[in-house]
Amino acid sequence: MVFKIEEDTITLILDDYSGAEVLCKANVSLGEMLSLRDLGSNEENLREAYETFASSVLISWNIEDHNGPVPATADGLMQLPTGLASSILGAWGEQLTNPPPISSTA
Repeated sequence: MVFKIEEDTITLILDDYSGAEVLCKANVSLGEMLSLRDLGSNEENLREAYETFASSVLISWNIEDHNGPVPATADGLMQLPTGLASSILGAWGEQLTNPPPISSTA
């Protein structure tokens, strides 16, 4: 018998940005997650961390600015206000390592 790892996604909960919906990959490899963590912990590599996140984790979002929809890409992520961009990356890391409890109906 084989255990197959299925693709999984999470919709980020951004407490300070009500209405923002950010869809990300939920089952990235441990190596990818640790690499992003290490990149993000060093200010010199912060741009690379955000670009890597956008290209390997980010799937879509419903974010617009005064010009219309912002693409869910590395370039789009670089257009966001720093607080929003930080919240996205932080929420992904938090929800990945501490997922919200699954509600059960018994």
